[in-house]
Amino acid sequence: MGQIENRTDKGKGKEGLSSVIGRMFTKILSRALIIVCMESILIGGCFVIMYILKDNRSSAMEYTEEIDRAMQSKVSMLEAIAAGISSGTLNNKDDILDYVDSMVMMDDQISAIYSCYDENVTIMSGGWEPPADFIVTEREWYKAAQANPGEVYISDPYVDLQTGGICITLSKATYHNGEISGVVGMDMYMDNLVSLIEESYTTSSYVFLTTDDGTILVHPNKEYSLNADIAHTTQEINSGRYQPLVERNMAARFFMDYKGGFKIGIGNTSKVTGWKVVSVKPLYSILLFLAFVIGLNLIIYCVTTAIARKDVNGKISVLFQPLESISNKMTRVAQGDLSVILDEEKNSMEIEKLTDSINETIESLKFYINSISDTVTAISDKNLTVTIDGDFKGSYMQIKDALESIVSNLNESFREISREAISVLDFADKLGKTTENVAKSASVQNESVANVSEDMMRLTEQTKQITECAICVRDNAEVTKEHLAAGNCQMDELVNAMDSIEQCYGEIAEFVGEIQSIASKTNLLSLNASIEAARAGEAGRGFAVVADEISTLAESSEKASKNINKLIAESKAAVSAGKELVTATSATIQQGMNDSVESKQRIDEIVEYVEKQQKAIEDVNEELREVAESVENNAASAEENTAISQQLNECAKSLEQMANSFTLR
Repeated sequence: MGQIENRTDKGKGKEGLSSVIGRMFTKILSRALIIVCMESILIGGCFVIMYILKDNRSSAMEYTEEIDRAMQSKVSMLEAIAAGISSGTLNNKDDILDYVDSMVMMDDQISAIYSCYDENVTIMSGGWEPPADFIVTEREWYKAAQANPGEVYISDPYVDLQTGGICITLSKATYHNGEISGVVGMDMYMDNLVSLIEESYTTSSYVFLTTDDGTILVHPNKEYSLNADIAHTTQEINSGRYQPLVERNMAARFFMDYKGGFKIGIGNTSKVTGWKVVSVKPLYSILLFLAFVIGLNLIIYCVTTAIARKDVNGKISVLFQPLESISNKMTRVAQGDLSVILDEEKNSMEIEKLTDSINETIESLKFYINSISDTVTAISDKNLTVTIDGDFKGSYMQIKDALESIVSNLNESFREISREAISVLDFADKLGKTTENVAKSASVQNESVANVSEDMMRLTEQTKQITECAICVRDNAEVTKEHLAAGNCQMDELVNAMDSIEQCYGEIAEFVGEIQSIASKTNLLSLNASIEAARAGEAGRGFAVVADEISTLAESSEKASKNINKLIAESKAAVSAGKELVTATSATIQQGMNDSVESKQRIDEIVEYVEKQQKAIEDVNEELREVAESVENNAASAEENTAISQQLNECAKSLEQMANSFTLR
């Protein structure tokens, strides 16, 4: 009896100690679980908020990039059209009309293209003729394009009264002979952009578009969207809660939505247009996640404490053995080994459920990874017709949607690359033709300048001969004066000197005739040079000034030759009178000396005039050399442009080949 009672007392003591240990373990475990639950709730909430913010930013940036790509293609197209009109290859209204009509046919989003000029002339695709009171130079898009000729002006969107769609106008300044002469404009519909924004509308999230000043263009609430009757701003609607999203770029903000409920929004600015893209996402996912985490923690807490209360001393080691094995295998799973199978002893309902759920999770991961791997492999093999099959569940639907979106975007992007490559090829061909015409014009100009230069060289040589003859005449006049001063004893020698003078005067007359002929040819050469300068346009402006100077020199030469003829006639008359009055008195001889002095002064003036003319002709030669160098530089630039256009053509072909190497849907 004593032994039985002793054993009973020991059993009671053992059960009491086990209960104490169980309670202590349960208490410690409860506190630890509470701390872990709170940390998991906080950490999970932070991760969900970060995920929503990242998703919202990605959505805003994605739609902004789509708008920038769409608008940049239109801006590039307008720049190419402006370059074509400014190139000078379109010489009349019919050529320009055919050109803008062909450009309109390239894009169904473009409603009209028109080339306008400062003379209030408008050439519009489709042959539209403006009314008499239409003044194009007073249009806002016209003035804005000429105020910033290096940029493309994009107007604020407006509603087309005929179609009810939203439209915008793009414009850019055009040139003629290096000076701004007009503006090319393009009207386009925003149907594609509106459709792009409307695709974002779901039951809880959406994206809307505004101008840079906050005027709403597209919004899921049709009353807020731009229409023909009224335009709303972000300050007016939803109590102004959208305004901070428009004012600050890529800054997240929580606000009350127009349909009720708290949401988070992020705004982004388009680099091409300056418009604002605002992405709005709901917050209920945070609440659902927190509720899920709290519920899961409560379940874990209750299950764990219940297990701890049941035979902690006897079953704790047995319970943790399969858990340790599961933990080791899950480490292998975390390292990417999905061949693991959880076949531990199912010594409890919880272990059984845990192993079954983990095995199911591993099988699901295998399926998802294989599907994703097959899709990515097909994309790497340039096969963009691949589809993502299989039943994706829960959050994995986002992966499936993302992959489908990637494949669809790649298909669309490579289609757009192929279309743009064709456009670049067309523009490169047109650029090559324009450059070839410029090179031909430069060659013709160079040849004309060379001919004029040769004529001026011959004129210079003839002028030098005239100068030498004039100097010779001046020396002879000096000799004549000395003979007259010698007196009556040298009358015979005076007669001989007069004969020499008459002979020299005949030579002077011949040279004067040559001067008149040269002046006439120089005048004709000046006229031809002026005509060639007018054909050359801006490049021949300096040459036109040189032609005017040549004409002035020709007139001066003609006047000088007339004066020389007059002087020669007077001198010849004086010499004839001297021969008849050889036997006259010394007073008559003195008079002859005076006449000889006057003749010498006239001849000095002739020499001075001829020397000035020679200096002017040399200046003309120098300016002609400068013009020739300028024309050669223009020809070299035209050849460089031709090479560039050929390289652009090769790049466009390579781009088209690269895009065609992908198999698209």
